[in-house]
Amino acid sequence: MIGLRTSLPAAIVSFLAVSSGAEAYRWFNWQFDVTCEATGFYVPSNESELVNFVQYHYPRKTMLKPVGNGHGFGNLTTCVSEEDTERESYILSLTNLKHLDIHDNNTVTFGGGWDLVDLMPTLEKNGLQVANLGSEKVQNYIGAATTGTHGTGKQHQNLATQILGLRVLDAKGEIHEITKESTPDLLQAYSIAIGALGIIVEVTIQAEPLAYLKRTTKVVEGSSNITELYQQIADFGNKYEQVNIVGPTLNYDQDKHELVVNPNMTLVYWEETDYQGARNCSLDFCSNDCGRCDRDYVCYDYKMEAIATTPSGICYRGFMGQFEHFFPIESLAEAGADYMTYAQAQSDRMKPYIDDEIVGPGLKGHYLSDDVTVITRFVKGDDNWLSPVNKYNLQPNASGIFATLEYSWIPTYNNFTTQYFFQELASEYIPKFGETYNVRPHWNKMIFHNETYSSTIYPKMNDWVDLQKKMDPNCQFINEFLAESLGIDRCQYLFD
Repeated sequence: MIGLRTSLPAAIVSFLAVSSGAEAYRWFNWQFDVTCEATGFYVPSNESELVNFVQYHYPRKTMLKPVGNGHGFGNLTTCVSEEDTERESYILSLTNLKHLDIHDNNTVTFGGGWDLVDLMPTLEKNGLQVANLGSEKVQNYIGAATTGTHGTGKQHQNLATQILGLRVLDAKGEIHEITKESTPDLLQAYSIAIGALGIIVEVTIQAEPLAYLKRTTKVVEGSSNITELYQQIADFGNKYEQVNIVGPTLNYDQDKHELVVNPNMTLVYWEETDYQGARNCSLDFCSNDCGRCDRDYVCYDYKMEAIATTPSGICYRGFMGQFEHFFPIESLAEAGADYMTYAQAQSDRMKPYIDDEIVGPGLKGHYLSDDVTVITRFVKGDDNWLSPVNKYNLQPNASGIFATLEYSWIPTYNNFTTQYFFQELASEYIPKFGETYNVRPHWNKMIFHNETYSSTIYPKMNDWVDLQKKMDPNCQFINEFLAESLGIDRCQYLFD
C-alpha cells in the first residue's frame, strides 16, 4: 500500500480558518454570477478539527455548506446568505484533507480535499487512472462525482459509479461508513449526495492500470434541415462508442434579425490503442475554449490527459446560460430536432439582447457561436438514486444508454440582464419537453423544476429525502434550491 499526506502551510491555514466571530465571507461560483454571503469561511486542518467544528455548531443549528471549487452554473452549492436566515451560515473547505492511500487491488482511498488537477497526476505517477472523466480537471473529485459529473461514452458511466466507499460526517458530528460491500443500497443513495447527506470526508474508488487512448478530432458538415441534421447526429452516436459532438450552433444574423443554424460540427472521439510513444494530446483540446475546434487532427496520450483538458484553471470564465439534459438515446433524433427548433424560434425575444454596436471579439475566445452552442454526449445508465441517468423509470425495451444535450447561451460581454434572460430561456425546456422525452437535468448546471417533476425522474427521491432527514435533522446542509427541487418541506420554513 502506498500512502501520501499533504496539507496547506500552517500560515495559510491560520489565515483562512475563521471562528464564529469572523466577518462575513462572500462566495462566488466559477463564473461569478452566483453568490452568497456567509457568516464565515472555515478550513479545518484535519478531520478531527472538522468533527469538533460540526459538533459545536449542531445545537446552534448553524447552516453548513461544504464547497469545492464552485464549478457549477446553478444554485446547488450556494450557501444560505446571512441576510436570508436567522442562523449563522458557514462555508467549509476540505482542502487540507489530502491523505491518499493506494491499495494492491487498484483501489484508492483519499480525503475530500483532492481536486482532479492534483489527483490525476498522482494516480499517473503510480501507474493508475480512472475509467472516465468529464472534460475538465478543475473540480474537486468528490464534488464532481457526487453531483453526477460525467464524460462521454455509451459504455462509460459517470464518476459516481467509480465510488466503492465513503466516510460521511452527519450534522451531529458522527462518522458513517458506507461501502459497496457492506451497504450497497446506501452507497447508491450517497453516491449522488449533492451536498445534502452530510460532509463527505473520504472516498474509496476503483482505479485501473494506466493506458493510452487515441483521440481524433474531425470537422463534418451537417444538413441545413434540422430534422435531417439530428438524424445525422443520432447516426454518429450509434457509430462511435465514445464521442463528443460539438455543434450545431445558432448565430444571430444582424441583417436578417434572426437566429441562423450553422450545421457544421466537430466530432471528438476516442479509441483504445496499442500506441506507447510520445504523448501529444495535452496542449490542445476542442473543449471549454481550451483549443481549436475547426481542424482535423489525431493525438495520443494517457486516458485522463486525452479526455480532460490540462489547464488547472478554466479557459473561459465569461457568463453563459447553460443546461445539460439527459434522456434515453432512443429519443435523440426527435428530441434534438425539437430542442433546436424551439431555440431558433426565440429570435425575436433575443433581439433586444444582441448588441450590434460592440467592437471586438469580447469574451468568446474560440467558441464557435456568438449566441447558442450545442454539445451532444452519451452516458451509460446506473442505479444511483439521484443519478440523472438512473434506469428506474425506463421503458422495458430501453437500452439503458442516455444522450445529453448541453445548451449554452453565450453573451458577448458579462451582463446580468442578458444572463437572467438566458436563464429564463433555459427554464422553458423542461415544461415543454421534460415529460415527452423523460428528461433529467444535470444537477450542477441550470435547474428550474420542482419536487413534482423530480419525483417522476427520481423514483427513489422520497427514500433519499428520508435519509437526508436522518443525517441532517436541523436542515443545516440544505439551501433553498434543494428544499424546493426535492420537496424537503420540513426545511422550507427557513426560506419563507
